[in-house]
Amino acid sequence: MPYLSDRIELIRISPIRMIAALLDKARASRSIISFGGGAPSLPPPRELLEEIENLIREKPIKALGYCGTRGLPELRNLIAEDLKKYTGVEYDGEKEIMITDGSTEGIFLTFLSILNKNDEVILIDPTYLGYTEPIKLAGGRIVRIPAKVENGYQPDPEDLKNSVTKRTRAFVLLSPDNPTGRVISREFVKTLVDLAQEHDFWIIYDGAYQHIVYEGENTWPQSYPGAKEYTISVHTFSKEASIPGLRVGYVAAPKEVISAMEKLKQYTSLAPNTFAQYALLKFYENGVKERYLRDVVIPTYKSRRDLMGELIRKYLPEARTITPHGAFYFFVDIRPYLELMGRNDKEFASRLLYRKEVVVIPGSYFGSMGNGHVRMTFVSEPEERIKEGIERIWEFVFSYTI
Repeated sequence: MPYLSDRIELIRISPIRMIAALLDKARASRSIISFGGGAPSLPPPRELLEEIENLIREKPIKALGYCGTRGLPELRNLIAEDLKKYTGVEYDGEKEIMITDGSTEGIFLTFLSILNKNDEVILIDPTYLGYTEPIKLAGGRIVRIPAKVENGYQPDPEDLKNSVTKRTRAFVLLSPDNPTGRVISREFVKTLVDLAQEHDFWIIYDGAYQHIVYEGENTWPQSYPGAKEYTISVHTFSKEASIPGLRVGYVAAPKEVISAMEKLKQYTSLAPNTFAQYALLKFYENGVKERYLRDVVIPTYKSRRDLMGELIRKYLPEARTITPHGAFYFFVDIRPYLELMGRNDKEFASRLLYRKEVVVIPGSYFGSMGNGHVRMTFVSEPEERIKEGIERIWEFVFSYTI
């Protein structure tokens, strides 16, 4: 057989996709309780579903045709208005916004657009595991700063200062965070913006969970004075509109970045999902987005979060975690139990699935600071199954520790 590209050896198979395979199995078997994936479990807004039906019935040729590489102008303009509402920053929908196939493509195109060989990208450890392989493919190097449970998973601004070098090209900020549920502190963001301006590097803001905040407010780095020109803001509709399967996101950035990303997108996915974009116009009409988040998403997931937190404290009292102020997850330090069981977090997750049919994600997937942790999502299951799942975990741990 002819040989494959050397770049394939640079990257590993995504644990996210391995997780997805587990969740496919979970969907096929109601006996499996999933605390694994980060997919919403709520239907999209009724108005969005009605528009999808209408597009198929009334406008199939228009809705299923090609659009420009940057996406529908009318959707980009609505996004610009929405960003101004929440961040206070004005974006030009024509020049500074591009629709992408989910935020995954946005992240990939971002790294390919800004990185040269051996440029450094600073990541918080632990954080979302979808950054490392695109950085490697783009020729970059990864620098990590720790975030610990005893500090509420807030990174130390001094660690950030000490990590910046002449090769620093970007810092990736995910807030609210996956896997920890942390909403980043204003002190840290202020330090980050000051350093980016002083040392001339990019802030890549991943806003996947930007509106999934249960207490307090989120912090958008581009909102700080002068920060817009240093910020590449990557977003998805998967979480806030509950449409992960439609694969729609967007990037807001200086026009030079959008132009560079457009060149790359032309030769990867050509253009974003036209059908989903037309449907999403309804998401921004007549307060649909705000009502859906306020009346459905936040109260449902907050109730599940509160229950899971209560049950973790009851059944796993030696574990350490924080109450997540945003996103979908508890990140649980279970090292006291792992030591008694003689297991690591990967073995724990594998045996838990085999013996008790409960899916959790090993914390080490998210960085070395995640060793001895598991990530548990509270959005995938209704409350009665959350209770049953935590009880199964307790039974599994108890069987090793009696």
